[in-house]
Amino acid sequence: MAAAQQIVRGTVTDRNGIPLATSRIADLQAQAKALTELGVSPADVCPASATRCYPFAGLTYHLLGDWRTHVNWAAANTSFIERDYDSRLRGYDDHARVVEVLDPLTGRKTKEIRRDLIELVPLLRHRNDPNHEQVRRILDRPRDVRLALDIRFQLKVAAALKAGVERAGQKEGAAVVLSQAGDLLASVSYPWPVMPPGLGVKPVGDTARDDPDSRLLDRARYGMYPPGSSFKLVTAAAALRKDPSLAQESFTCERLRDGRVGKQLPGWTRPIRDDEADTSPHGTLAMERALIVSCNAYFAQLGLRLGAPALQETAALLEISLGQPESAKQVRDTLPFAAYGQGQVLATPFKMARVAAMIGGGGAMPQGRWVIDETNRRTDAPRPVLGPAQARELAATMRRVVVEGTGRSVKGIEPAIAGKTGTAEVQDEPSHSWFVGFAPFGPAAPAPAGNSAPGTQADPTTRISFAVLIEHGGYGGSAAAPVAGDIVTAARSLRIIQ
Repeated sequence: MAAAQQIVRGTVTDRNGIPLATSRIADLQAQAKALTELGVSPADVCPASATRCYPFAGLTYHLLGDWRTHVNWAAANTSFIERDYDSRLRGYDDHARVVEVLDPLTGRKTKEIRRDLIELVPLLRHRNDPNHEQVRRILDRPRDVRLALDIRFQLKVAAALKAGVERAGQKEGAAVVLSQAGDLLASVSYPWPVMPPGLGVKPVGDTARDDPDSRLLDRARYGMYPPGSSFKLVTAAAALRKDPSLAQESFTCERLRDGRVGKQLPGWTRPIRDDEADTSPHGTLAMERALIVSCNAYFAQLGLRLGAPALQETAALLEISLGQPESAKQVRDTLPFAAYGQGQVLATPFKMARVAAMIGGGGAMPQGRWVIDETNRRTDAPRPVLGPAQARELAATMRRVVVEGTGRSVKGIEPAIAGKTGTAEVQDEPSHSWFVGFAPFGPAAPAPAGNSAPGTQADPTTRISFAVLIEHGGYGGSAAAPVAGDIVTAARSLRIIQ
């Protein structure tokens, strides 16, 4: 272990080189001006040398984790850079593995972590010769990790989300923003945990490794929610994939016996109801108008016309589950409800942002990545879902949603937003509020200078795609959409988009 202590753990930076996690005071000092402009004092966030410091505290916890405490370390629904890129940050692979050992005193088997540090033998063998070739080969390895995150933007997105959640009188929410090629520019899960300088995330459960604190949930990338009407984009895409003429097929929306607006489908006991805010039937309408007014009755009928296999196929391309667990029978049994994002459909904000990115980007869905240096493991090419003409058709309709439909609360935002609201019903609780979309709508402006990470494949951002969720926030157009407007405004102020 003495040899291991010679190697200072690497620094995790944002796309512009600002430290997000570091054990090197010099890295903080080198970015002191930028950190100060962001309201961070290097001396305050890292009060002692040889400690792991997180300048932005809990705001980056869901992306980084906490190396000091390993809180929630074993949770499957996490992608902690400090854990997943441990070998890179350490500068060596300790081949850590969990093994069972027999306690000679009690005779009971317990589990412990066993490490193999044979790779570091040269540091001991040549401890009096720090310039020895074998020593330098270890000490000079790259140990830093560069993220796609723009911490300036992350701070503004966090402030916008927090304000939106509080306006709605709620407590939880999430926001994800992707660049045109799928770089994760911002990922915020609210609330985030408290991480006092020099300490760590304080566990509230029985153990530091299995903490039930809801603040530890990465809502943005791993929180599973019914997407409500934002999922109508997926159903529309499935219809266009199967037969583009389905966009012109009309269905009716009527007044039900209970006075609500919707449709009683033949052979189905439970009627399809539109949102309570819809007080007048939508009449006979085709896909474009149905998206603009967000008509559940239309999409329930389109789903039945489309068929379960076609909807499953498109949802699978977008990695969205239609059942828990999903089966052909289960999807058939819930098809009209799944078609407008209810039933058993669940999606994460990250995946819904990728749906918007697919439409705004010409029909191919980016995988999405949060590391942009040579260690990036998410290297899949964008996945074709729609043809370019079909994607443009959906994008134009999303713009009309904002100009004349349920997303009118962000109509005046510049650059122009194209989006889709979602109001997802939750049993016995207020609905979740969604807004997904992209900006600017139309031909993207030239990429702002200086937005790419030198020496990487980070894309020059000309368009952002996003998803905003406010848990139990109610109507998507009034709760989540204004947060998206604030995010687009912030992106323009930082020259991320124009």
